[in-house]
Amino acid sequence: MRDGLLFPPSFFPVLFFPLSFSLSPLLQMSLQALRKVQRCCTWTLNASPVIMMSLILTWAFWAYFFRLCVDLIANENILQGVLYGFFFVPLFIMTVWCYYEVITTSPGTTLEVMKKQDALNDIEQGYQDSEYVQLLNHHHEGHHNGEAAVLPIQQDDHDDHNDTKSERIERQSALGTTIQPSSSSSSSSLPSSTRMLQSPITTTTTSSTSASPKSHHSITVKRDGGQRFCQKCQLPKYDRAHHCRSCNRCVLKMDHHCPWVNNCVGYGNYKPFFLFLVYGALFCLYTLGTTLPPTIDILQQPMGILNVDFNYIFLCFAAGVFGLFLVPFSLFHARQLCKNRTTIEFYEKANYRLGKRTNGGRYQSDIMRSKYFNPWDLGTRANVEQVMGANPWRWFIPVGQPLGNGCQYPLSTYAYNTLAIDEEDHH
Repeated sequence: MRDGLLFPPSFFPVLFFPLSFSLSPLLQMSLQALRKVQRCCTWTLNASPVIMMSLILTWAFWAYFFRLCVDLIANENILQGVLYGFFFVPLFIMTVWCYYEVITTSPGTTLEVMKKQDALNDIEQGYQDSEYVQLLNHHHEGHHNGEAAVLPIQQDDHDDHNDTKSERIERQSALGTTIQPSSSSSSSSLPSSTRMLQSPITTTTTSSTSASPKSHHSITVKRDGGQRFCQKCQLPKYDRAHHCRSCNRCVLKMDHHCPWVNNCVGYGNYKPFFLFLVYGALFCLYTLGTTLPPTIDILQQPMGILNVDFNYIFLCFAAGVFGLFLVPFSLFHARQLCKNRTTIEFYEKANYRLGKRTNGGRYQSDIMRSKYFNPWDLGTRANVEQVMGANPWRWFIPVGQPLGNGCQYPLSTYAYNTLAIDEEDHH
């Protein structure tokens, strides 16, 4: 014992070190368990509106078809019960179908575009490697047969692009992308009603197998005129793309994040979302209109409150409440569809690049900040076709893909002239 201490100071690290060392794995396991609980709670909270909506739709079908329609047929109102069910079932099927599609369909993200471009570059590189292997095998076969086989001189990238342009178009069409002409004269061949900016995704032939980020030109920029870039995703933002904090990703042509579908509504799933609103509104109106009259008739009878089926009352209440929101919401999005405008573009301002000007020998961009300027409005028919597809017979079913690639969109002639797109932006 020294200075009144039972143990020397050097004893305590030796004593408590094994204890702290044994607590470290336990602490890590506890943190991992807490993360799993947090993810489970988050998933349950996000999925609860979808689960509730699924349960409401399932109950609504049972209550209407097996309680209302079957009771009408049992009470000798056969024609009324059959007609009610005949129109109810298609509306229910279309509502559920559209709801399922908007939940399971990706809205399209910037990361998906980059991955598709990487896959396209891998296919292009593999195609060129296979051509070289075939030529090399042919050279070896000719050498073994005693024939004079000469390998052709490898052409530069420009000639190789011209020689294999048709094959590359076929390969890119399989991935859903298109090759845009790189010359500035290509803009003059476009229709006079619309102009299309050059694709931000360009195919280049490089000796490296890894795809490097491709630069793109957008008409929407930051307030200082710089290129829009997402600091969270560390990826460039295309026109009409925004970062969703709920999904933690940049969504192409983002409209809004809908908690009722636990998904973002954007370029890839706006069509099933709009159809879900329309069919859902019709479903609510039809259910309310056909359930309310028999419910009132039963309640007007003596002691009718005791004889009424409470499923009728709940059907009227649910259809009225949901219809109160779905009807104006569907009308709002119908107008947005005809104007080719998203909800974000309706409420928020955007910065548009008006071209470049010289200021002391330096080029600077003029910026217009407005939420009323809509460069994507091509007319009602063209706007609807851009989302619903070119075939009118498929407008009313949630199938097919929207026009374009989600990264660039055609501009109206007025917008093209107003924005004064620089010719060098097409290169």
